[in-house]
Amino acid sequence: MISNEQRAHDIALALMAKNADPKNPVAAYHEYVTLLVKILKELDHDFPKGIS
Repeated sequence: MISNEQRAHDIALALMAKNADPKNPVAAYHEYVTLLVKILKELDHDFPKGIS
């Protein structure tokens, strides 16, 4: 089973990698964390016990 945290990490990482500026890692990390929190909230709401 994939946890909501792992799935959110994978999605946020993919979105961040597509849009991030490689010359500004601090901004990229900020974008990753922002995306991660939003995605994780949605996944926890939709799938409280994780996705199996």
